[in-house]
Formats: sequence, structure tokens, C-alpha cells
Amino acid sequence: MTVSVAALVIVLLVVARVLFSAGVTGPAQDRLQAGLLAVEDSNQAMLEMDSSLRGYLATGDKFFADEATRSSPALAAADTQMVNLLEEPALRQSVLGLLLAQQRWRTEWADVARQVPPPGGTEAFLLQGKALFQSYRDRKDDTRAATLVALDDTARQATFAQWSVAVVLVLVGLATLAVALRGRRRLERHVVAPVEGLLASVRGISEGRLYPPEPVTGSAELVALRDGLADMTVALRHQQEETTAQAERLQAQTDRLRTILIMTREIAGSLNTRYVVDSTVQAAVAVTDGRVMLWLLDEDGAGLELAYDSERGAVPPLECQRSLGVGVVGRSARYGQISRGDPDTDDAASVAVPLVVGARVIGVLECFDGIEGEVGGQALSAVEMLATLAGSSIEASRLHAATERLSQYDPLTQLANRRRLGTDLDNAVANAKRHGHPMSVIMLDLDHFKELNDRYGHQQGDVVLQEVASTLRASMRDGETAYRYGGEEFAILITQGGPDDAAALAERLRERVEADFKRGGRQLVTASFGIATLPEHAGDGEGLVSEADRALYSAKNSGRNRVHRAGQLVG
Repeated sequence: MTVSVAALVIVLLVVARVLFSAGVTGPAQDRLQAGLLAVEDSNQAMLEMDSSLRGYLATGDKFFADEATRSSPALAAADTQMVNLLEEPALRQSVLGLLLAQQRWRTEWADVARQVPPPGGTEAFLLQGKALFQSYRDRKDDTRAATLVALDDTARQATFAQWSVAVVLVLVGLATLAVALRGRRRLERHVVAPVEGLLASVRGISEGRLYPPEPVTGSAELVALRDGLADMTVALRHQQEETTAQAERLQAQTDRLRTILIMTREIAGSLNTRYVVDSTVQAAVAVTDGRVMLWLLDEDGAGLELAYDSERGAVPPLECQRSLGVGVVGRSARYGQISRGDPDTDDAASVAVPLVVGARVIGVLECFDGIEGEVGGQALSAVEMLATLAGSSIEASRLHAATERLSQYDPLTQLANRRRLGTDLDNAVANAKRHGHPMSVIMLDLDHFKELNDRYGHQQGDVVLQEVASTLRASMRDGETAYRYGGEEFAILITQGGPDDAAALAERLRERVEADFKRGGRQLVTASFGIATLPEHAGDGEGLVSEADRALYSAKNSGRNRVHRAGQLVG
């Protein structure tokens, strides 16, 4: 009995030491060593990025900016390894401070350094970068010192544990030896062989071979120990499998969130609707690994139009539409909820996620089931998050486009306005001078329009303005654009045409207006026209408008309903 107890004590001590080494000391030392190397690698990558960006600021050579970009993967890899140090409570505060200092340097300086010239001036910007980098260096030195201290502590703990176990084993061994001298044969038969088998199993466990030990013969205690090791091995194997599966799930979710983060950064601040839609669909494809369609609410809010299909790209307007409340997409848009296709009603095998801005649905993301089954779980949660972020960006880009159009088009006639004329005129003058061809401006004003307003009312006057605008729009050819200049005055820009071309167009328009607005022998309105041509009558856009306007009033003073060139009567 005494020998058995001693043998059991030895086995338990050895098992405890091996498990302690395998589960605590060894991983801790490896983690600290790897973290220390990661700190140095991160510092080296930061130094290379800092040098490249300073070279870029000094020379403006894009080569240095590209070199800085190439340093980013090494820095990201080092940071990923360094995050493992957060598992050490003694290092957590230091490592967090180091990562925050690094992130501040990148956000406030490195990311801004690609702007040339940098905000605030190069010298001040370089000093700012130096100060931020020094703060990072100080944090790095603190982290390195703390890691070295942790390594020393771990080594001392391992040494102490080894010596403690060794001393206890020696004492137990001596006591056992005194008893074993009288029962060596029995000890070898009933203890030594089983213990050796168990030790082999323990070594296998410490090396990662999670197989139950072979059955042993001997005392009940050894049998119980073997059974305990077998149960522990099975439990460890199940835990390992669960940990691996959990790690894979977490990695998949991390990849999805990283995809959404990248997409959010790309579309943040973008006011290009097509780019935002494209980026949103590509991110959804990466998250679901299947086909994705993006539907947008039409202008009158009565239905949905397909804007983008991951298999086809951008879809032309009105090509594919859905009614509200009909099908998986229509139900999602009407009720503002996630809707899944019902095969019994001929729905597609897909899930529809609404794009909600405020309390209003502006579109739907339709994600089709892939080879791994229907979209659900974490993938569906990621799509919901993506839809929330994308909805605001799409709505902002569409509102911007609408606002931009309102600022450049007359709401009554739907013609481009005076502001748009100024921009187009400057571009046309520059192009004409560059290529050496003539261009012209026609100014026209409706005759007796005030009398028409006084007689029939301003509402009828607005109808006449709209009809005149429609006449002008229908008469324009390539290189000719009509504008509402103000009140009852209109302008026409001819980007490539001399005075004869402009005169011919003005005369056709004059005859058309005269014919269109004759009512039962009464002429409601006519139009007078003035023409100016570059370079014959003026040398810039402002001069062209001024000369054409002067010719217009010459035509009105000569009796109206006629065409005047700048300095010459036509028609």
C-alpha cells in the first residue's frame, strides 16, 4: 500500500508538472517571445513608412508614397501578432497604449501625409509627425521593457516550479526506494509498468496527441488514474474541436465585418450614386458569397427598379421593375422588414433586406442562396448592417444629384439655367480657341409678353414659356443647347458654328414661334433674336452674351419678330 501511494504521488506530480508546462509556462513564454518580435517588427515597419512619407513630402515623388503603402501589410501583420500580448494582464495597458499611439500617428499624420501640400504647411506638418512618432516610440520602449520583465518572471516561475517538483520527487523517491527494496518484484509488476504506460500517455497529451491511454493492470488507484486521463483526453479533444470551430466562425464574421468596414470607408463622403451602389453590391457578394441584386425605389415611390446585378453589373433604368408588396422584394420594400422567398409562391430562393433611411424604405438588397445554403445567421446580420450603412450613403448621393440638377436647371421650363450657361459658355470658348473653330450665341426674347400676361394672366404666361422651351428643345441638334436666361429671355449656345449657321437656326426658330402661337388670326407672341459669334464679334463668353443681347434689342427696336446679328440685320 505504501509503495502504491508513493507511486501515485509521483505520477500525479509528474502529470501536474507536464500539464503546467504544456498549458501555462510554454505558451506564455512563446507568446511573450512572439509579441516582443512583433513589437520590433511593427517599429521597423513604422520607421520605413515614416521615412517614405517624409521623402514623399520632401520631393512629391509618388514612388515614396507607394513605398509607404507597401509597408502597410508588414505593419498590419506585426500588429496582429502583437495583439496576442493583450492576453497578459501585466502588459495589457502598455500594449493598448502602444496601439493607440500607433493609430493616432497613422490617422493624424500618415494618412494625411499623402496630401501635397499637407494642411498647415510642410514644416509644421513634419514637426507634428515627429511628435506623434516620438510618442509612439516612447510607448514602444515601455512595452518592450514590460515584455522583457514578463519573460523574466515567467522563466523564474518555470524554474521555481521545476525545482519544487524535483525536490518533492526526490523526497518521495527516497521514501519509496526504502519500501521498494523489500517488494521490488511486486512494484515492477503492479506499479512500474502501468506508470510507464501512463507517463507515455501524458507525454503524448503534452505533445498534442489527444488519444486515450491504453488499459492498465494493477492497483485500483492506477486504473482510476488511467480512466481519469482517458476522460480528460476526450474532454480536451472535444474542447479543441469546439475551439477550432468557434475560431473559424469568428474568423468568418471578422472577415465580413472587415469587408463592411472597407466598403464604408470607400463610400464615406462619395456623392456618386453609381459608385456607392457598385461598392454596396460587391461588399454584399463578399459577405454572402452569392448573387446580389440592389433595387431602388423609383421617383414616384410606386415601385422598385433594379439598379445593379452582381452578375450583370449596372442595369439600365426601367429595364427590370417590381411592384410594392409583390414578391420577396416588393414585400420587403412595403413593410420595411426582411423577407424570405417562398418557393410555393414562385418566389426566388433569396432573402430581401430593406435599405431604410429614417422611417422610409429607399431600396432593397436581394441576396440569393449560395452553394452553402440560404443566407442566414451571421451572414444575414452582416447584410443588415451593410444595408443600414449603404442606405444613408445612397440616399445622400441621390439627394446631392437632385440638388445639383435643381441648381442648374430652371424648374418651370426644365431648360438649363443662366448659371449652367456660364459654365458651358466658358468651356465652349476655351475649346473653340484651342481648336480654332467659330462658335456662336443666340439671345431671344418673347415680344409683347407683358401684354400677354396682363390679358391672360401669369398662369397662361407660364404655359407659353413652357411651350416655347419645348419648341427650342425639340429644335436643338448636336452641339446646340437652349437655356432660360431669365424672365421671357432665352439663350442658345452653338459650340461649333459661325454667324451663318446661327442665323439659319435663329430664323427657323423665329418662324416656328410665329407659327405655333397664332390663334385664330391673333398673334399671341413672337420672338426677336440677336446673334454674336466668336471671334468675329467678341473674344470671350461675357462679350458674346453682351453683343448678342445688344443685337437682340436692336431687333426689338427695329420692329420685333426678326433676327439681328451683332452689327448687321438678318431676315
